[in-house]
Amino acid sequence: MLQTVDKTIRKIEGEIDMDIKEYYEGFSDAQIEEYRKEARQRWGEDTVRDSESRVLKMGKQRMTEVQAEGGAIFQALAELMPKGAASPEVQEQIAKWREWLEHFSAYSDEAVLGLARMYSEDTRFAAFFEKYHPDMPAFFTRAVEHYCSTTSGQRQA
Repeated sequence: MLQTVDKTIRKIEGEIDMDIKEYYEGFSDAQIEEYRKEARQRWGEDTVRDSESRVLKMGKQRMTEVQAEGGAIFQALAELMPKGAASPEVQEQIAKWREWLEHFSAYSDEAVLGLARMYSEDTRFAAFFEKYHPDMPAFFTRAVEHYCSTTSGQRQA
């Protein structure tokens, strides 16, 4: 723990660079490289580099806070599911999620929609969202589809 604190202080002071792999706790090096390779194939090298830069600048403590913010949004969405994907309360949470994404990269409306669809179509992502509610992946996708169809052109990418 002391080594991590020391390393973080040295990073903040500009003495060393922390490795992005330090933000992938719980994953093997092989899994990390697989996910990074897949991200590069899907979104391109520049997007991945920008995202990783944002995460590194954030630092681990802020990253933990940002992850908790995301978890709160997903939990709120699960609780609001009975109101329907188009309800104002759900759409408010989707807008928060849309803003929350900007911690990691700049997203066009098309990219946001693609990401939401991936959440229900890719079993790895679906499994994550099913922890909140078994129907959450499909519900989330429908809510984002509604959001994008009603806010298209109102946001600047």
